[in-house]
Amino acid sequence: MDELQLDALVYPSWNNKPARIAFFEEEYKGDNSQIISPHTGQPAFTVPMGFTAGNLPAGLQFLGRMFDEGILIKLTYSYEQATMHRKSPN
Repeated sequence: MDELQLDALVYPSWNNKPARIAFFEEEYKGDNSQIISPHTGQPAFTVPMGFTAGNLPAGLQFLGRMFDEGILIKLTYSYEQATMHRKSPN
């Protein structure tokens, strides 16, 4: 991140379709949220990025530099305000 002068890495929280709660054991195929941040200690935030064709939520993860939570908050808040993907449940 230093070499490329990046404030954050941004990637989908899931490579796989989200699992429905009623079918969690059959449909859950893993996620990306547990790949980088937990092992490095780098801060990460996940925000809504819309919905799949089956109307299941999809997330986008922002991974930041160590101790740069403030920058991540600004980036994720700006993204949420610009896209308005957050939708309250029925």
